[in-house]
Amino acid sequence: MRATLMALALFLAMPARAGSDVTIRNEPCCEEQRAAAALSPEAKVIAAIPEQAFREGSVLWLRLDGNRSAQIVDCAAFVCSVDNFRWHKLVAWWPKHRYYVIDVGLYEGRHAFLISERDGRSTPVFAPPVLSPTGRYAVAADLSPAYGNGLQIIDMSVDPPSTLEVISQPTCSGDKAMSLRPTPVWLDDSRVAFEGKPFFDNDDPREKQVFRIIDGKPEWEC
Repeated sequence: MRATLMALALFLAMPARAGSDVTIRNEPCCEEQRAAAALSPEAKVIAAIPEQAFREGSVLWLRLDGNRSAQIVDCAAFVCSVDNFRWHKLVAWWPKHRYYVIDVGLYEGRHAFLISERDGRSTPVFAPPVLSPTGRYAVAADLSPAYGNGLQIIDMSVDPPSTLEVISQPTCSGDKAMSLRPTPVWLDDSRVAFEGKPFFDNDDPREKQVFRIIDGKPEWEC
C-alpha cells in the first residue's frame, strides 16, 4: 500500500503536459534501430529458443510445461518506487537442467533467479551463475563493494537447486588484505579461478585465487 501511495504521489508531482511528448531527430528510422535491438544479448538468447521465450516491450514470456507460461514484467518507469524498480533480462537457457537464467537490475544493485521450465518455480541467486563444464555446479559472483551480494555456489544436481554462500576469502596472502577478482572461470568441474581487475588496487597478480568444491563446500587453494 505504501509503495502504491508513493507511486501515486510521484505521478501527481509530474508537470502536466498538454499533449504527447514528441521529439524530432535528425536520423533515419528504422533499420539501424531494429538491427541494434536484434544484437542485444537477450535478443540473441531468445532467437536461439524462439518457441520458448518472447519479449513484448516490458514483458518477458517464458514457456512452461503443461501449456502454461511465466510472465515477468519490468517496472522501470517513473511511476515505480525505488523499492519496486527492476528490469529483467533472459541471459541464458540451460537445456540440460531446463532452467531459464534471469538477470534482475534494481535501482541500486542487482540479483538474479533461475526459473524451472517444468513448473515455473524460481530459485533466487546472487547474480547470473556460470555453469561448470558438466553442469554439476554453478557459481554466482556479485562482488561489487557497494551493493554486491557476494559469492555463491549452486548445486544443480538437486531440484530445486541448493545454494551456499561463500563467506571465506583466499588465504594464500596470509594477513595481507586482497580483493577477490570479479570473474569466476571454471578450470574443471570442481575448481574455480577468479580473474579480471578487482574493485580495489590491492591485487597482486602473482597471488592465486582458486577454490575447489569438496562435498559441496569450497576450499581455497594455495
